[in-house]
Amino acid sequence: MYEDFLKQASDLHSNDEPFAVATVVRCEAPTSGKPGDRAIITRDGKITGWIGGGCAQPIVIEEAGKSLKDGKSRLIRVSPTVGAEPVDGITGFTMMCHSGGTLDIFIEPVLAKPHLLIFGRSPVAKTLELLGKALTYRVTVIALENMESADIRITPQTAIIIATQGEDDEGALEQALSFDTSYVAFVASKKKWEAVSAFLQEKGLPEDRLKSVHVPAGLDIGAQTPEEIAVSILAQTIQARRKAQGPELPKLPVIETLSEKDPVCGMMVNVPAKYTSEFNGRKIYFCCAHCKSSFDKNPAQYMGS
Repeated sequence: MYEDFLKQASDLHSNDEPFAVATVVRCEAPTSGKPGDRAIITRDGKITGWIGGGCAQPIVIEEAGKSLKDGKSRLIRVSPTVGAEPVDGITGFTMMCHSGGTLDIFIEPVLAKPHLLIFGRSPVAKTLELLGKALTYRVTVIALENMESADIRITPQTAIIIATQGEDDEGALEQALSFDTSYVAFVASKKKWEAVSAFLQEKGLPEDRLKSVHVPAGLDIGAQTPEEIAVSILAQTIQARRKAQGPELPKLPVIETLSEKDPVCGMMVNVPAKYTSEFNGRKIYFCCAHCKSSFDKNPAQYMGS
């Protein structure tokens, strides 16, 4: 099991796929999860491994999604008495399942390396390559003569900089804008950009996509030399990445069988289920008798009515 965990983590990291690791660090019986149990949660909300029963999984998946968005680790506690003794540094969630018990779970994001995709061989392009590698980024430089045949792997962490500076600017920009990435910058004056963007718009590139290009590239720090311009561009890519919101994870894993969400604990329940109630003519499904009992006492609390 541990070897499988290491292999999956290694494969995801090698492919620049972000994921989160959830590790049980403490428990209070009765729990099926034990200290040292761990799971991997991928960007699409899929969980593999073991951190305990079904009631904890939706909480872990949602918190893992938040960690991938903000890049921060978190320690959570899932307990039937979570509100009784709040602990500094631990975010508490109520365990609604009948089994009870307490789990403390540490969630750590593993993010893909930032990726610089640089078009051109200008002094600015060369300096960006050096700076990116110094920061241990993944750096790809595209030579103009092989733009069409280049094997380019784009991720949500990719920032594209067009530093062709007169060498087929239009071709480089056209290819750059065909990729699904949020940051594209063009090293040029505004006057040059007006001419290039007008040409590309005539070729059919959408106006909103052209408006998304950062031009002149980089933060306005009064940069003049190629080295200073490269620094300002790299700073802007960092700023854009920190401001950008990461991909949303679904709150619950995708289950192939017909299923419904238990409105009390959030667990997905296979239909037909053993425990059910009626509310406004709709059948509600529960994972256990305890959730059904909680719902029946105050249905409006759980149905938003």
